[in-house]
Amino acid sequence: MRNESINTQLNKANMNTNYSPTALRTRLKNSTILRTALIDSVLLATACLIPTLSHITALPLYQLNPMLLVLLAGMLFVPSRANTMLLALLLPTVSMLAVGMPTPLKAVCMVAEMLTIVSLFSLLQRRWATSTPKLFASLLAAMLCGKITYYALKALLIAPAALISTPLALQATVTLGAALLFCAAHHLLHRNK
Repeated sequence: MRNESINTQLNKANMNTNYSPTALRTRLKNSTILRTALIDSVLLATACLIPTLSHITALPLYQLNPMLLVLLAGMLFVPSRANTMLLALLLPTVSMLAVGMPTPLKAVCMVAEMLTIVSLFSLLQRRWATSTPKLFASLLAAMLCGKITYYALKALLIAPAALISTPLALQATVTLGAALLFCAAHHLLHRNK
């Protein structure tokens, strides 16, 4: 008897479900917004944990450009230019406010670097990157322009004597590795589309 009442309630609930195209679009949009917010929250938390891990382990994790790696993850999992621009703005800012790293002037430089990368990559990807090698070249060009922006601002805002703290060879290796990983992951995620 009890099972009948549950089944009856489920049938009534299904009858009241609206399957109109507008209702379905609204549900899909709401689930996309929730998914994006969840991914962004995880990425922001990750950005805040990296400096803490660096202090706990005494490893210079900053040399691996972790904020850029987090931004690239955001570009992979939420391929929305507006969302990625917001992440570029928030990652260094939230980390600076939450854990004190990076310093305010470096955060400004990092925001400018990330916004340059997102803007240029988005532009190149839409106009040119139709294959994985072109995607790689687009990302590499965007990352190079981002580094130029970062160091130009750092030279203006911070003492030029402390301009380069991470060896250039390591930066080049990390940049190439990040671009390769991004393109490989992008290819795997989007190969059936």
